[in-house]
Amino acid sequence: MDLLVVDNDAKFGATLDAALDGIAVTVLEDCTQLRATCDGLADNQIPVVVCSNESDMHSCVEWNPRLTVVFWATQVPTDSQLLQLMRLGARDIWQASESASDWLPRLQWLTKLNRGIHEVPGDFQRDIETARLIQQGMLPLDGAVLNDYQFSHRVLPSAMLSGDFIDYFAIGTRYLAFFMADVAGHGASSALLTVALKNISWRLQQRYGRPRFRSTGQMLDWINARLVDQSIDRHVAMFLGVIDLQTHTLHYASAAHFPPSLRVCDGGEVTSLEQRGKPLGLFADAVYESAEIDLSEGDRVVVFSDGVLEQAHKTDLQTREQVLKDQAAKADNIEELWSQVTANVSGEDDASLLIVKRLS
Repeated sequence: MDLLVVDNDAKFGATLDAALDGIAVTVLEDCTQLRATCDGLADNQIPVVVCSNESDMHSCVEWNPRLTVVFWATQVPTDSQLLQLMRLGARDIWQASESASDWLPRLQWLTKLNRGIHEVPGDFQRDIETARLIQQGMLPLDGAVLNDYQFSHRVLPSAMLSGDFIDYFAIGTRYLAFFMADVAGHGASSALLTVALKNISWRLQQRYGRPRFRSTGQMLDWINARLVDQSIDRHVAMFLGVIDLQTHTLHYASAAHFPPSLRVCDGGEVTSLEQRGKPLGLFADAVYESAEIDLSEGDRVVVFSDGVLEQAHKTDLQTREQVLKDQAAKADNIEELWSQVTANVSGEDDASLLIVKRLS
């Protein structure tokens, strides 16, 4: 697994070379050297390319639109900058403030992606890339603050399109709703179902501005009915939470979601939010239970998809669950936790993380 770095002063190239132990990093001055280095290689043989400015990235993608390009950011990009980078062709964004252990699993995923995507026709690749951008655009704003709560998320797809989906939104003036959904399987059909989930979010916000549900379990009943009606041969695992802003009570329900979501108190105490429930979209008569728990200032709700349990270095499931609890309790922020939970993921399944924090 190799990495090409386009860097005219070799500063951040040296940083990557030192940080990525075991990876062959080649630093090039500009896109002209990139062309010379890659001349004669098939698209699926060209290593992942890292650029630190939009001009270099534009030149590289203009030369070969099928390049897998990573953008190196010295500062956290704004939403408009992220959109611009994706339009220019960035497949991932690495931040200088991140741990090097966070880059390696993403590089492994990009290398796998680079080898696989070039085996399909160009028109289909463009369609998949367009679908990827649309799917990313459906995700809510990372780091959004709604009333007294901050919502942060990360998603690492196993392929170009993800079957994991996250959303959060206000329902009326009293409630905040959020969910993580994990669609069974991979590929376009699983990703297509995430569009249906986004539509369900919209219907919950628009049609139920004043909640007509007595519990989160009833909300899952309603979502299940919508998915069953669509007769899509895919089932969905979901964790759904609704926060009452007046009482700061979290009402939650689960549809076969695993691993259990966690409440992490400000002092580090961890509580598993375990609930039973059948997957969504399979059983028309499924009934879902509800539970509730109070949230104090500084408390976090931490939700994982099961892809974080697919570890390259296998241990027993109980140990992996306990490691997740320990990591969630000790991590100071989402970047630290995300770096830890993805350090050894196999990449065979989508991995996602959602953190909801009460600020005051």
